[in-house]
Amino acid sequence: MDPSEFHVPDSYRGSEGPRFKVLESKDDYEVRMYESSHWAKTRFEEGNLENCSSTGFWRLFNYIRGENEGGQKVAMTVPVTSYVDLDDDGKCKRFAMGFYTPAEHQENPPVPKDSTVFHETDEGCVMYATHFGGFAKEKDWRENVDKLKQSLDRDGKGYVKNKYITAGHDPPFRLFGRHNEVLLYADPQSSFETKKKGDEKQESAGVSE
Repeated sequence: MDPSEFHVPDSYRGSEGPRFKVLESKDDYEVRMYESSHWAKTRFEEGNLENCSSTGFWRLFNYIRGENEGGQKVAMTVPVTSYVDLDDDGKCKRFAMGFYTPAEHQENPPVPKDSTVFHETDEGCVMYATHFGGFAKEKDWRENVDKLKQSLDRDGKGYVKNKYITAGHDPPFRLFGRHNEVLLYADPQSSFETKKKGDEKQESAGVSE
């Protein structure tokens, strides 16, 4: 597996999930470019992260186990992803949870019976990601977001400050070797594309010489 190409990482353990490629790898984080991907999601406008996580998970889990038009079963995918928007005081003001849509349902996903579940496409983008182990609680997510921000500030990397993503890769019954990630959106996005194109031009010039 070449991480510089779009791939499914080992942490998915054979499950389907969004593909990405690694643009840059540091000791404490990666710079990744994600492909566009389709998700089933549910959203909350208030409530603490842990309460929203539990309610959101069961809304989506019920959807994939048949609470949809046609009663179709949809395979569980990874990661279980949470999208957190922060207010000016750094508190959660908006929360969404998503399950990645398997390839067989991407073009025509089952319609949810629950009106709080909807389908949405995440556009391809560049993100910063770091990982940690154990059973993650809200404080663990927030601590690792803060650590990632400190690393990015150290390296002079721009990022969106009022949003972050959490990604859990494991079922509850996995006791050891758990893999959790927090991700931040790169800002600006275009800087990486410009750098990538510049690198390609340099490589082409090197070949022609």
